Amino acid sequence: MKLWMYKCIAVLSLMMAFAGVLLPGLPATEFVILSAWAAAKGSPTIYRFIMSRPYFREMIENWQNGRVITRKNKVISTISISVCFLILWVHHVAFWVLFVATAGMLIALVIIWRRPEVRPATSQSSLASSEAE
Repeated sequence: MKLWMYKCIAVLSLMMAFAGVLLPGLPATEFVILSAWAAAKGSPTIYRFIMSRPYFREMIENWQNGRVITRKNKVISTISISVCFLILWVHHVAFWVLFVATAGMLIALVIIWRRPEVRPATSQSSLASSEAE
């Protein structure tokens, strides 16, 4: 039963990540990380699929090694959130919807921009020493 739950979470999260690439305001990075976590627990096949994609693998490895979000991903997230805000504003949605969505997007931006952009020096130096051996 647990394996099926993890598999469902992995597949649904991966589908949301693909949709997030196309739709402004829908995060892709978070869904990729969630999908990898669930797949690692429930489906080695899905996990191998995710890790075989260089773009996804880089995001996941950065997150696993220091909770890193690259500047490129931060900028893409900021642009996507800004576009989403503009769409809501231009379409004159209800004030409470605009307020709640904007608050959520601002919280997400603060979290994203507070994450480090490069892996910690200790993991890079240990990587270099293990490669030298």
